[in-house]
Amino acid sequence: MQNSKVSVFIPNSFLAETKDLKLKTSKVGLIGRALAVFEVDEVVIYKDLSIPDSEQTDDGDFIAEVLNYMDTPQYLRKKAIPIKAELRHVGILPPLRVPHHPTGKPELGDYRQGFTVKRNKKGTFVDIGMDKLAFCKEQLTVNKIFSFKITKFAKEVIVTPDEPDDIYWGFKTLSTNKSLKNSLKLVNPDLVVETTRYAETIDSIFNELKTKVESSNHIAIVFGGPYSSISENVESSKWETVKINTIPNQGTETVRTEEAVISTLAIFNIL
Repeated sequence: MQNSKVSVFIPNSFLAETKDLKLKTSKVGLIGRALAVFEVDEVVIYKDLSIPDSEQTDDGDFIAEVLNYMDTPQYLRKKAIPIKAELRHVGILPPLRVPHHPTGKPELGDYRQGFTVKRNKKGTFVDIGMDKLAFCKEQLTVNKIFSFKITKFAKEVIVTPDEPDDIYWGFKTLSTNKSLKNSLKLVNPDLVVETTRYAETIDSIFNELKTKVESSNHIAIVFGGPYSSISENVESSKWETVKINTIPNQGTETVRTEEAVISTLAIFNIL
């Protein structure tokens, strides 16, 4: 799905039926793998307004932290991600095996993500997963992850801020603590796709949807929570809205969010 930017919207109630932290971590891992397999650019965790404020939890931030951990290259995780009790089960998460998670040694011309360690008057020292720090001749914010290209590989390794535009480079994660509609406004898509079992089935509107997708620059695919379908009216003059059922003739009474995400993204990969 590289022709259009794709944002996936997940409610913060996604884990509401799960109390065990290890199982919660595993469920988020399924979402992370789906995002990477189908080359999603961005995942947004929104506030599910069908859940009373008194029952709201910090699951939205937890989901975002686990997804951010998954997207971060292994060689940067210890420096970039603080140790937290909530993340004690991340060892069970499946690896993404995406291009910005290289397993080999860096070489000249490679693109790598790097963690900015310190600065001096000449530039910034960057950890790109080597025994020594690389150097960037620009003043960058410290303790942040940026993408770089290795432009000199000798006694001194020089990197330049850059990102490849012809290969998948991972997903961004945003936890908004805002309603779905207000979260959509933050990313400003031109096509919003609501997934619900009460809409027309994907096979009946496939060609129509394909035309809409091909003419869109930014697609937002929205999923509901475990207790209800999408509860908000997200229609707006700023974007086109379409509702679809991506799992016709489902054999179970309910479809879990992670199952809906995988099924829907597989269809949009064809579209």
